[in-house]
Amino acid sequence: MDNKEIAITVVSKITGVSRTKILSKTRVWPAVEARQFIILLLSHDGATDELIAWTLNRGRGAVLKSRHNANDAIRLSKLFRDKYNKIKEAYELQKSLRAS
Repeated sequence: MDNKEIAITVVSKITGVSRTKILSKTRVWPAVEARQFIILLLSHDGATDELIAWTLNRGRGAVLKSRHNANDAIRLSKLFRDKYNKIKEAYELQKSLRAS
């Protein structure tokens, strides 16, 4: 399993939003928030906006805007930041288990 799959799986498990809904075109907040978490995880790992867009079935511009919105949310929302930190810990753990 590569980092993209690990990110989607971890975010889906922790947020409770299904993989299908994350990859769909829906704009309901739980799915949007889940996508933002995935975008943050992958961009912090060095993935390009193009790769993330391809992974999430989105345009590069949508990923860029979502990443900016997510970074703002981390600065402004304690709840969002706490969720992201929990997801990031689980993501890093799964990556380390894969490497073992």
